Amino acid sequence: MNPLPRVPALLLILLAGLIAAPLARAQVALTPQIYTIDLDKPDQTWSFRLINFTKDPKPVTVSVINWTMDAKGDVLPAPLEEQSLAPWIQINPTSFVLPANGSQVVRFAIRPAVPLGPGEHRAMIYFNEQPQGAQPKGTFRALFRLGAAVYARVPPYTMLGEILAARPDAHGVSFEVRNAGNATARMEGQYVVWKKGSMPATGPWPAHLGQPDFKPPAGLAASGALPLDADLPGLTRSVRLEFDDKAGLAAGAYVIYLRGTFGTPVIDRELAFTVPAKPH
Repeated sequence: MNPLPRVPALLLILLAGLIAAPLARAQVALTPQIYTIDLDKPDQTWSFRLINFTKDPKPVTVSVINWTMDAKGDVLPAPLEEQSLAPWIQINPTSFVLPANGSQVVRFAIRPAVPLGPGEHRAMIYFNEQPQGAQPKGTFRALFRLGAAVYARVPPYTMLGEILAARPDAHGVSFEVRNAGNATARMEGQYVVWKKGSMPATGPWPAHLGQPDFKPPAGLAASGALPLDADLPGLTRSVRLEFDDKAGLAAGAYVIYLRGTFGTPVIDRELAFTVPAKPH
C-alpha cells in the first residue's frame, strides 16, 4: 500500500519519434511540474529548472499556449481569448542550449495588459528540444517536449469539486466528478478499504496511516491517497483511483472509506461493495 499521492498528470512528455516515455524521463527532468499562483501581488517572478542527465548538450526553445482539458483528463490547446493567460506570460530565456550533465533556470512573470477577471486563468509552458545536425539516413530522431501547467487565480475564486459517482472494484475506484467553481479543484485526502466486518471498534482510520512505519492491521485490504487529478472549472470528467496491489482484492465483501477535501467541500464517504469470485 502506497501512502504517497499520485503525481499529477499535467507533466507532459511528448516525443517526436517512437521512443518509450521512461527513457525520456531518464534523459531530462523539469521542476516544478505545476505552478498555482494567486495574482494578488505585482512584479512577482517564478522559475523552472530543466535538468539534462545526458552527455550531450541540447538546444531548447520555450513556448506557451492557452489550454483546456477534456472529460478524460487530456490536455487540449484552446483558442486565445481576451482573458487568456498565455499572451501575458513573459519568459526569459526563450531559447538556450541545455548543457550536458547540467541544468538551466527559466524564469517567467505574468504581466497582463488588461485586467484579468475573478477566477482561474491557465497556460501551458512547453520546453521543446530542437534538432541539431543532419539526420542519418534510415534513422529516426527522438526529441523531448516537456510541458508545465500554470494556474493563475484572481480573487474571488471558488473550488467546488463534487463526486457524482464512485464505483469501487477489485483494482480501484472509478469516479465521475465535476467542478462547479471558477478555479481548478483536486481531491486531497485518504482512503481505506476494510474487509466487511473487520473494521476495529476504534473506527476506520488506523493510527500512523500514510506514515513510513505504518503496518496494516488485520482486515485492512488497501489504503492510500485520493487521486490528485485536476478538475477544471465547469468540467465533468472521469478520475481513476488504482489500488497499490496490482493483483487486486480477493473475492469477498468490502467497505471503502473516503475522507479529505475536494477544493473547499469536505469528502466523507462510506461505500460497501463486493468483489465477485473469478469464473473457473
